[in-house]
Amino acid sequence: MYNESVVPVKVESFSGMAAKSPIGQCIKTVLRRACVEKRLTIGLLPAIQYLSNNCNGALFCVTTEASPGDSATHMQEVLLQAFCVENDIYCIKVDSESKLKKILGCCKTSVDFSCILVHYPYTDPFSDSQEIDLTSLTDMEKDLIDYCENNWGHSQIPVVKLPEK
Repeated sequence: MYNESVVPVKVESFSGMAAKSPIGQCIKTVLRRACVEKRLTIGLLPAIQYLSNNCNGALFCVTTEASPGDSATHMQEVLLQAFCVENDIYCIKVDSESKLKKILGCCKTSVDFSCILVHYPYTDPFSDSQEIDLTSLTDMEKDLIDYCENNWGHSQIPVVKLPEK
């Protein structure tokens, strides 16, 4: 039954071959899981503050397109993306702040969803290792990493269309 509801999509797939789910659906799944696990920093300024203290804790930086004419926010986003690239944090640009709010179940219009950091899964606090355990990543997170790796180094980050529902 599940396989029947999955539609292969080539336009926004992870490689040249059709993927099992489009990248927008993958982002939705990763954001929802990270939200349940309390691994999100929501808002442009909170994200900048978090990264200034802990640049190794973020896995993804999801941003929306800045409104036309909002040059201050655009400059902050460009600087944030440059910082993320410098610190090996994967940048993903999505088409809609309102869709992000809907995905995460927020109905407040005053909350800034223009930037969301997804943190690495929590590791064993009793371990002496400072290494991030990549085996704890979900398949969807690994698929997103593959997508980001395929788009790494492009001057423009492709804008991903999030699902409506």
